[in-house]
Amino acid sequence: MNLNNDDFITIGNKKSSKVSILWFHGYGSNNWSFEPTMKLINMRLNEVAYIILPNAPIIDGKSSWYPLPTRNNNGNLVEDYDGLSKSIEAIDDLIESLSLDQNKKFIVGGFSQGAALSLSLLFKSRHEIDGCAALSGYMPSADKFKEFSLKSDNIFIAHGYEDKAINYDDFKKTLAFLETKTDELTKHTGDFGHTITHEVSEGFIQWLQKI
Repeated sequence: MNLNNDDFITIGNKKSSKVSILWFHGYGSNNWSFEPTMKLINMRLNEVAYIILPNAPIIDGKSSWYPLPTRNNNGNLVEDYDGLSKSIEAIDDLIESLSLDQNKKFIVGGFSQGAALSLSLLFKSRHEIDGCAALSGYMPSADKFKEFSLKSDNIFIAHGYEDKAINYDDFKKTLAFLETKTDELTKHTGDFGHTITHEVSEGFIQWLQKI
């Protein structure tokens, strides 16, 4: 997978920062969609973060971090674990190319499909990860990750009851899976849809401050 490694936005000062955050946008979107939000979050954190927002490659005409699930002849959902694994390898290569300070905290996170990717990195990345924020996402190919261990128990996960893109039942399945791995989850739910509310942002900031 070609990530177009030069096609990313950075927020904050790499040298003086105390934490590095790699943030993934949702399916069909782009990194600019999160630039204002992440700038605001870094302001609230007193500019201690260095935030990298990469752009997903184009797959079947849409920006996508990994191949979407398909349905087989029986109508059952089939996830592309091999495609996801290749995407994780490409992200790991990107992380390596960023030459981040190994002595600083490193957080991955994202929204929707970006949240799903960040959760998979928390299990399969070859890099050390100190925390993961998954907003309105899900755990992709969960059955393939049963034997994997988490790289960090620091997880912030948020989802709306009214989410129509990734429904709340998918969130509950994701939560049940993650709870088999850790009891240190920070959860935020509420009456909202496929979006990031002010309350979710506040919860995310408070979680980051603790880390």
